[in-house]
Amino acid sequence: MKTIVITGATSGIGLACVKKFIKDDCLIVGTGRSVMKLNYINKIVSKTKKSKFIGIKCNFFNSKELNNLINKLKKLKKIDTLINSAGLSAKTKVERLNLNEWNNLMYVNVTIPFLMSKKLIKNFTKSKNASIINISSIAGRLRSISLGCHYTTSKSALIGMTRHLAMELSKYKIRVNCVAPSQTLTPMLKKSLTEMGKKKLVEKIPLRRLSTANEQAEVIYFLASKNSSYVNGAIFDVNGGQL
Repeated sequence: MKTIVITGATSGIGLACVKKFIKDDCLIVGTGRSVMKLNYINKIVSKTKKSKFIGIKCNFFNSKELNNLINKLKKLKKIDTLINSAGLSAKTKVERLNLNEWNNLMYVNVTIPFLMSKKLIKNFTKSKNASIINISSIAGRLRSISLGCHYTTSKSALIGMTRHLAMELSKYKIRVNCVAPSQTLTPMLKKSLTEMGKKKLVEKIPLRRLSTANEQAEVIYFLASKNSSYVNGAIFDVNGGQL
């Protein structure tokens, strides 16, 4: 049975990954801030009879919950795949951006994926196909007028970290890759996007539509599989053809 760890498993791309991986014979360990949402996922997974789900409540700003999460993950016999899907988004313009907001976003979007990758190395070494998949953004590849400087910087940093860890962790036979989604129809985006804003956004995309979370999950699933066994340090742009 494969063991898949997904941060930010209760919504968006993280939740789409849960729904994709439960079709296999997997133990999925998902993190989220809402116990209610984690329980809901457990009900979904229990219906498959193939996979199992362990939900761990974790607010990354709560040191006790973070330590509890890492300690529980370390007790797993092995980890085959870590999907760093949890993240914050923000639009604060640089003139109004304070250091506290900058630090909080960088902490969740960059530091947490680093800590998760670093602390679980021993668990990965027990897998025959160990893989870390970071979720960056098109904003980390291109500039973004609509999103804040701290957000684009964090997603660029995650790409750089992916490339470095792919080199450094290869001695443990751990592959590290990254998916850079474009605007994806997640609850986070739906809350912030008006119909007019959506129309203007779609006009700039060659495929003339937004991505779905399921489409992003398909690429992540591939990177976690043996079919991508020679893919390491790659950045997958899943953005409908945007340059």
